[in-house]
Amino acid sequence: MLRVALAFEPLAPTAITFLLSRSLRDLHNQGLIGDFKAHTKRLGKFHYKMEIDLEVNEKQVHYIFSHLLPNRFKVLRRWFDV
Repeated sequence: MLRVALAFEPLAPTAITFLLSRSLRDLHNQGLIGDFKAHTKRLGKFHYKMEIDLEVNEKQVHYIFSHLLPNRFKVLRRWFDV
């Protein structure tokens, strides 16, 4: 079973890009970001490079830093016990 799962690992960048673009499209539709571009590249086995280009104005940056990012960090604190 594990071998079958590992066989699909090279397809992960496509899946990551799709899921990331879907989340960014939701933010774009809500007006929280202007425009975006996302790309994921596989560097090696289980190593990826993600590039995200966002186009935002001053109000959108203020909202992102004050509302969206702190909530994301709270989730990470629970995972890493910080």
